[in-house]
Amino acid sequence: MILFIGTTLLAVAVYQEYDEILQSTKNEQQHQLHMFHDRLDALFREQELLQNVLANSYLNNTNFNNQTFDTLLGINPLLFGIVIVSKEGNLKFSSSAELRLPDLLQDKNTQQWFQETLNTDQMVIGKAYLLKSGHKWILPIRKKILDAKGNIVAVISTGLDLTMLQQMWDDLDNFHNTMQVTLDNGAFPILRSGLKIDEYAQHYNNSLPGKQLFGQHISQLKARSLAQKSAYLAPMIEHSEYSNTAKSIYSLSYNARYHFWTSAEIPYQFVVQNLYQQGFYYLVFYLLLIVTIFILFRWIANNEIKNIAELTYNAQHDELTGLVYTARYESFNSIAGMGEKPFTLLYLDLDNFKNINDTFGNRFGDLLLIKVAERIVKNVSPYKGTVSRYHGDEFVIFIESVDKIEINLFAKLLLENISQPYLIKRNHFKISASIGIACFPEHASDIETLLSYAGNSLFMAKKTKNQSQFFSKSEHHQLQRNIVIEQSLYQAVINQEITLVYQPQLDGNNKLFGVEALVRWHHKELGFIPPDVFIPIAENSGFMPQLGLYIMHKAMQEIALLKLQENLTFKLSINVSIRQFMKIDFIEKLISACNKYAIDKTDLNIEITESLFIESVDTLLPLFDKIKSNAISLSLDDFGTGYSSLSMLRKVPVDELKIDKSFVDHLTTNHADNVMVGIIINMGKALGMRIVAEGVEDKRQVTLLKKAGCDIFQGYYFSKPLALEELRIFAKKHCHSKTTKKVLAFAD
Repeated sequence: MILFIGTTLLAVAVYQEYDEILQSTKNEQQHQLHMFHDRLDALFREQELLQNVLANSYLNNTNFNNQTFDTLLGINPLLFGIVIVSKEGNLKFSSSAELRLPDLLQDKNTQQWFQETLNTDQMVIGKAYLLKSGHKWILPIRKKILDAKGNIVAVISTGLDLTMLQQMWDDLDNFHNTMQVTLDNGAFPILRSGLKIDEYAQHYNNSLPGKQLFGQHISQLKARSLAQKSAYLAPMIEHSEYSNTAKSIYSLSYNARYHFWTSAEIPYQFVVQNLYQQGFYYLVFYLLLIVTIFILFRWIANNEIKNIAELTYNAQHDELTGLVYTARYESFNSIAGMGEKPFTLLYLDLDNFKNINDTFGNRFGDLLLIKVAERIVKNVSPYKGTVSRYHGDEFVIFIESVDKIEINLFAKLLLENISQPYLIKRNHFKISASIGIACFPEHASDIETLLSYAGNSLFMAKKTKNQSQFFSKSEHHQLQRNIVIEQSLYQAVINQEITLVYQPQLDGNNKLFGVEALVRWHHKELGFIPPDVFIPIAENSGFMPQLGLYIMHKAMQEIALLKLQENLTFKLSINVSIRQFMKIDFIEKLISACNKYAIDKTDLNIEITESLFIESVDTLLPLFDKIKSNAISLSLDDFGTGYSSLSMLRKVPVDELKIDKSFVDHLTTNHADNVMVGIIINMGKALGMRIVAEGVEDKRQVTLLKKAGCDIFQGYYFSKPLALEELRIFAKKHCHSKTTKKVLAFAD
């Protein structure tokens, strides 16, 4: 490309130089022609003037003699001699007795032009010839002398010394042009620059071949010149054989007064030689330019290669840690060398790294990531492996080994090293990591699946943190099932696939006090899904507020209709999750649902779990107060298993305590549980709370609970969870005039 551009530039430059040389040569030739022509014209006018003087003297001086000739010869060195002849060509007067002329009417060198002189009033230039008597080449100039009546009385003939005239023109600088004067009459050259004397005869005794100048007949040239009404013809380049030259540049001019052609000719080779001369400098410049451009482009190319390499490196490496950056699966393939050797992929994620970023800022987190990366690289160095940064605080490690014992040991040592303290800006920090592990090709044969499996293992490891976990197909299938459940929950609510059952709660007289609504889901493909499976998934996915609202509306709608149809009165309890309870509009939606289904708020009980009190109690008190201000009861579910304390019970306006099933299960066999249940009942009673026991399975449990002072009983000993129509029948049998029921819509 560089060579093509350079060659093109050189060709353009050489052509421009050629055109400039050619045009300059033409212009200079034209100038030389004009000067040559004008000087000749002036010379011949001068000679004509002298001849006019002689003619007047001859006509008016009866004593005319040779003295007049001597005077004229003395003042005009070009004049070789002067003669006056009769119209028949006979000599009358001569400037020298030794000057002997040929018969002007008979001699072939004079006849044609002497006759022309007799036929014209203008001065006539004759053919040059060698005057033998004087051994001189002369250029004759003749003009006839007329008397007052117009009769020819004589002819004046002067002869110019051709050698002297030739020398005069050769002394001038013609700029390599060959100047020539050619008679129109006969096409004989009469003057040519650069001729030697011994070449005169060859040039002056012979007319031009075919009477052509540069390949054109002089008659055609004369017609063109007269048509242009100009004494000059513009210079042209012609392919001509004239003077045995193949090509020449010439200029022509025609003198209409004295009927002669003036031409200037220069070989075309002169232009070529000049072009070669100038072209040499262009060639040198071109070579220097090519070398310079080559060096420049080479420098640019090297810089570009360097920049591309740098950009490629930056694109493939993490700017922060310097590790290989693998944001795309193709990058993983290139690093792992898929399909070549078995290897193990370790997917590492720092535990609770977000807390450090949120607390100390991203810059601090970046410094920690750099140090973690250094430790990972140091641990990998004894193995054939590669470390890459994946996303944020996630790293992917490739080890060329599938020995699970070796990989397990490596992961254990890596976690130990990562969990060692870090010193950053004079602050000591500790952080742990979790690792998910998958092997190629044992677990997967493509990087996308392999990374997904390692991610699943990482998810399992992060449940306990600071652990490594190999991929397990059973756990993977469970995760897949959980994903299907999570994705199906939304449609299950829309399609009302989720239904409610109600478990009765009875008082000490075996009368119905309330019912707890338990949620059920029969999936079209997965079948029955227990609440303890899909409720945590809904919690983790953030769908629990929507699901809880659906359960709340459905429970209120069904129980309100049942109570209205059967004229029954009982409490309705609704269990609310942490996420649902903490929603800013929860109270408004609760009151709205009560109004919509005409639920008596005094018959409504909201159950909360102790896990709610992870949040600050002072933050929750305004919510509790709003519930209480609407005469809605609060129940603390699963008491004794969570975060509640005596201080918390004193602050929270709880109306009911529910003893967890785990205490009731071993009530008859475990003394400690028996004592604990008694303490819970006594404490609740002392605080004015109603006590409910969950999971009552046999009569002995009922007896002990009644003896301890328990108010309400719930469990399979009294009834299993009932469908709505089953509840209708049960309620009719166990209800009394002041019965209150409660419906809990959460989980078994």
